[in-house]
Amino acid sequence: MSISVIYPAYNEEKNIVSTIDCTLSALQALVSDFEIVIIDDASKDRTGAIADELAARHKQIRVIHQPQNMGQGVGIITGFKAASMDLLIHNGMDYPFDVADLNLMLPLLSKADIVVAIRKGRPGYTAYRKLLSIATVRLIQTFFDVRLRDYSFVQLYRRQVWHDIEVEARSTGFLIPEALIRARDLGYRLAEVDIEYHARVHGKATAGKPSVVARSLLDLLRFWAKRIAGKTPRKGRMNA
Repeated sequence: MSISVIYPAYNEEKNIVSTIDCTLSALQALVSDFEIVIIDDASKDRTGAIADELAARHKQIRVIHQPQNMGQGVGIITGFKAASMDLLIHNGMDYPFDVADLNLMLPLLSKADIVVAIRKGRPGYTAYRKLLSIATVRLIQTFFDVRLRDYSFVQLYRRQVWHDIEVEARSTGFLIPEALIRARDLGYRLAEVDIEYHARVHGKATAGKPSVVARSLLDLLRFWAKRIAGKTPRKGRMNA
């Protein structure tokens, strides 16, 4: 069993070393083969340089430097497309998901193609971010028939899933929901599992910025319109 762990990173010099150290330790104990793909999103601090130093010390680490800042969504897609292992998962450089908790996700692959982690709580969230998170889930459940309890934490995918779907959204808030909906439309099986969420220690989260929320909502509406018009692939009509 092999796995690629994708880390988009923008100005994360205070988090990157501890996060990668924790990831290396967890993966060495869990799987026979792995890689860590760091996407440096044109960071203005030493994130990119530190990533290169880590890659020079560990053969399992690869670094991709974006020529300009493209956002977290593009970073995730870039990492998934570059990944070479059987299984794929993404994580935040602030380490909200403890990679050791893969031991709770891997067994579910016996009956699923995608394992969706559900946050048990949201420590460190402001009241605004908690409300936004609840509203996001309700909105997606209202517009789409893929009703999960959490669309925006981490997910473990079989690599084939990302070969078969073509996600158009690039916003932080809707890229992953669109991927999950498209995968289900193609007949891929989803399973949920409750996982601890860990609060950011260094730096500041940007996912709740009004501009980010607006782009995510626009992507949602565009995808919804195309889907109800029958312009997105579904199981049974792939060759239509």
